[in-house]
This record gives sequence, C-alpha cells and structure tokens, in this order.
Amino acid sequence: MSNASNLLFTKEHVWIKEHEKNKFYLGISNFAQETLGDIVFVDVKNGIEVSKNNALGVIESVKTASDIVCPQDGVIISTNDNLSSSPELINEKPHETWICEIEFTNEVMPKDYLSIEDYEDLVKN
Repeated sequence: MSNASNLLFTKEHVWIKEHEKNKFYLGISNFAQETLGDIVFVDVKNGIEVSKNNALGVIESVKTASDIVCPQDGVIISTNDNLSSSPELINEKPHETWICEIEFTNEVMPKDYLSIEDYEDLVKN
C-alpha cells in the first residue's frame, strides 16, 4: 500500500483501500499523523458496527487524542494487531499502515471520496 494514488481520502483525514469485495483497509493520512505528532495509542474495537460520520475509534499522540471518523456504515472485521505494540508505525508509513478493516454496508462510490491530488489540495488551504 505504499502508493497513495490508489487510496481514497475523506475530508476527515481518513483513507480507505479496497482489498476484497466491499472490504476495505482504513488508515489516517500523512497530514493527520503530522498534525497529531508522535502516535502512542490506537483504540479501535473489533466486531463493532460503525456509522458514517461517527467515531469508530480514537488515536492518541503525545499532544492530543482525536476521533477516527468513519466514512460509511459498516462493521469492523479486524484491527491491526501490530499497532498495539508499535503505534508509531502510523507515523513512519501512514499510507501503508492500516488501522482496521471494515466491511461496508453499502457499495463504496469513489465520487464520494477524494483522490490523493484533491486531498492534498484540501489540506494546503
């Protein structure tokens, strides 16, 4: 997942990448991890139902804690176990390190998301 051009972004600094039919990895953008600073903890629960525009979990840094905003309704079907012992992986490779895997209730429509170019334009302003 090193190439950010194959990711879809939200205005809430979350990215998603499909890896199976209607199953997506979700992470946070490079801009988000830079804003947060050194990430020390990620709290996302496996098996929970999540709703669009609501928090699906929390990410904490040495500076602050922030909600991870869910882009669509769905169910968290797995979490990245590596983050429990090494949350700094998000700082090191934000567009490669997924936080959770979500199965969305409805089909993902790319037009509802931002490309990397559109997302970068958004955060520049």
